[in-house]
Amino acid sequence: MAADGRPLEYLPVFSYAGVPGPRSAAGAPRPIDTPAGRVGAIAVRDLEFAVVDLETTGFSPGRGDRIVEIGVVRIAGDGRVLREWTTLVDPGRGVGATQVHRITEADVAGAPRFVDIAGELAGLLAGAVVVAHNAAFEQRFLEAEFAAAGVAMPMVPALCTMRLAKATALPVADSKLGTCCAYFGLEFPDAHAALADARVTARLLPLLLREAGAAALTLAVPPARAPEYPAYTGVLRPRRGFEADPARGLGKTM
Repeated sequence: MAADGRPLEYLPVFSYAGVPGPRSAAGAPRPIDTPAGRVGAIAVRDLEFAVVDLETTGFSPGRGDRIVEIGVVRIAGDGRVLREWTTLVDPGRGVGATQVHRITEADVAGAPRFVDIAGELAGLLAGAVVVAHNAAFEQRFLEAEFAAAGVAMPMVPALCTMRLAKATALPVADSKLGTCCAYFGLEFPDAHAALADARVTARLLPLLLREAGAAALTLAVPPARAPEYPAYTGVLRPRRGFEADPARGLGKTM
């Protein structure tokens, strides 16, 4: 709900990139997810990616669930990590399933609200393809939170690593993040910690793109510019044990 009691209008934030599908019998990747209106392909090496993971109070922003933790890893097209950023978020309500995300009421006490860090987060997503595993989940919450914060976030190109794993027909039982990591031999010890999940997804992305034979992505919209929004002047609250690497753009933290 908006402050005046009216239902919030969620503006679409993600525009999904076209990716290659399973290889043909001749070995060439088949294009998928490229409906009419898609524009020219951009080489992966010329893109930057903002890999996002969220921890939330539940599954439905429409029923009042909120974000309690955000992790972002910004990487170059060749997989180099350019910046890490993370914070706990005060959801303004109970934190939800502590047994899942291991975040308590005490952890978020004094943490910034989403409205406080919305502009900084928008800047982290600007100029990049936004990536998440099961990106539809992150999309729902980011659309709801940006709307509640009054931020008109422009549509950004996006890529879902879960959809990419399915499209490349990996020989695995399912496309869960842990399963995909195990296939490629990536360690994944800290599920449901936002920065840890974003880090491993950032390592998974280049492997999936290579598996798909994807040297370029077809984008419907160009990487967006950040909206004008007051800068956050407070301090971030990273989860203890999951602080961002200070050599990679940590920012202000407690």
